Amino acid sequence: MIDIPKITKIDDKRHIALLDTSSLSFMQGLQMKGVQPEVVLKDYDLILIPEWVLIEINDAPGRVSYVQDLIGKGYPIYCIEEETYSDLAGGEEGNLYQIVLASTCQLARVRGYLRRCVQTTDPLDMDAYKDWIKKLYDEWPISEEVLSTGRIKKKNAGEVSITILAEIVSWYYPETKALTVYSQDGDTYEFQRKAEADLRAVFASKTPVPVSYKSNDAILCQLVRNGNINIENIGDYRKDVRKITYSKEQDDHSIVLVTELVDNALFAQLVDDETVHIIF
Repeated sequence: MIDIPKITKIDDKRHIALLDTSSLSFMQGLQMKGVQPEVVLKDYDLILIPEWVLIEINDAPGRVSYVQDLIGKGYPIYCIEEETYSDLAGGEEGNLYQIVLASTCQLARVRGYLRRCVQTTDPLDMDAYKDWIKKLYDEWPISEEVLSTGRIKKKNAGEVSITILAEIVSWYYPETKALTVYSQDGDTYEFQRKAEADLRAVFASKTPVPVSYKSNDAILCQLVRNGNINIENIGDYRKDVRKITYSKEQDDHSIVLVTELVDNALFAQLVDDETVHIIF
């Protein structure tokens, strides 16, 4: 098990990153090839890993060693337990339930479970958040499989936890200057986008802090532009054709948003074009 400090509050942190297992595995792989990808993490004064994501990290000793190495180098990486999210939201557990509900809007079984086993006619009659969120994860209603480690994998649990945390920071910490999710999982991206749209009605008087993303391709783009990787060797780090969402300035200086499958040749062109910014 990884030895990682836990926190229950954000305090005055302004530049925050949330780490998913997929991005940690990718950065670990880059390090094994001689690239120090942690340079992309230098801009944050708080890097959070939800406990459920930490459970997934513990499935692979290499990932554990990589995270411990980052902590040893002084990166401000902390674990935060899902049961303590109520503290981050100022104890507003009714709103926190709405955040959880919005974060699972694409998971019918989870939303059905929440409405059957958690939601009450009067929100004041609901169980304490720390009790029902623990029960939700214990009784995760989506199909499960047993991993080689013996742990039961709970589909989308990590993505949901990151989405809930991102929305709490976005709506409750307006002083945040940067809030970035590191993930290659498209579900995480879609969950958060749809959750934010749903929550605008709940928090009608607030303006959320924008949530940005660093996918694996966004990390590679940054490393190439910073001179850490030679674009001619991109095939060593990027093996497959992947769907990318990016913005690009056109000849008339308008900005177009594009989502398409990108092979390595096109990826090199995009990276070389300084008007291109990879969204996910």
